[in-house]
Amino acid sequence: MRTFQWAWALVISALLLSVQAKAGAEIAPRDTSFFNNTICPGQSLFIAGTIFDAQNLSGKVVLPGASWDGTDSVVVVDLMLSPPVTQVIEASYCSNQALVVNGQIYDAGHPSGMELLPGGALGGCDSLILIDLHFLSPAQFHLQQTICNNDTVWVNNQAYDQYYYLGMETVEGGAANGCDSVILVDLTVLPTARDTFLSTLCPSAFIKINGTTYDEEHPEGIERLPNAAANGCDSLIYVQISFFDPLVEPDFLGEDLSVGLGDPVCIAVPEDLTTSSIEWLHASLCPDTVCSSVCFWATRTQWVICTIIDGNGCSFSDSVLVEVSETRPVYIPNVFNPDAPQPNNRFQVYSGIPGTRINWLKVCDRWGSLV
Repeated sequence: MRTFQWAWALVISALLLSVQAKAGAEIAPRDTSFFNNTICPGQSLFIAGTIFDAQNLSGKVVLPGASWDGTDSVVVVDLMLSPPVTQVIEASYCSNQALVVNGQIYDAGHPSGMELLPGGALGGCDSLILIDLHFLSPAQFHLQQTICNNDTVWVNNQAYDQYYYLGMETVEGGAANGCDSVILVDLTVLPTARDTFLSTLCPSAFIKINGTTYDEEHPEGIERLPNAAANGCDSLIYVQISFFDPLVEPDFLGEDLSVGLGDPVCIAVPEDLTTSSIEWLHASLCPDTVCSSVCFWATRTQWVICTIIDGNGCSFSDSVLVEVSETRPVYIPNVFNPDAPQPNNRFQVYSGIPGTRINWLKVCDRWGSLV
């Protein structure tokens, strides 16, 4: 009984092996090949009418009658997908900078994007670059200042004044983050205080304004007075000086005089002159407050000086030299003969000045003896 059971078990085992052999022949024919490879994302393979790609990485392809014995041939496909190579560029740049990636410019107007580099990855696959840039705004400063019209403010080596008072200056690397800084310049220019100085002077007079002398040769000009305006700025004064026409002739007293000792002398101011004041140098010559003339006896040579003020209030002076000759006009003959005809027979003292006094007189003969 045991021998029968054992034999039956062997038969069953043999049947099972036969069935397994048939099943194995259906799953894996004798002509079976295997295709293993790695593909890139986006890449595909066409094998015997079947497309293998990222969505279809494995499978079997039957090649009817392709085996050497006329049976079908089977290709077992098992692909691996290469992981995508992706690089991310995240950085901060100044607003005036730019980055070139794969020939594409990225700047403040185009800060982000994606660049594909065909075959750029290891293994020949494409690589992908994701760009995400941040651009820093420039530091801005607003310079507002009030200046006078003759002031100059220097900003970044640029002069700003009354003619150029608005502008923008870029200071390279001037911001705390190393980027450029921008200075907006907005100046307010105060107007210049202006005034006119008009005056009329007497002839030959002068006036000094701000250290400048104005006279008949230099009657006009412009003077700048530092910080003299109410707003603290300089002020300008337009100077215009005019001069009165002279109402008095320079030599209104006349010519110098030569007189004899004791002669009477009178000097007068012309009657046609309009004067408000007449002053003689020697008050003793004029006992009155205003004397239009002075008279005196010529006892010595002297200057007579008169100063008058005309109707315009201008002062004029003139002088006359009264030169007195002290030679007395006395004639005494040094010889006479009583026996000679007239007038040589007479001895007489001749004098043009009344009251001449002879202190002593001696008459001698030709040999010097007193007669």
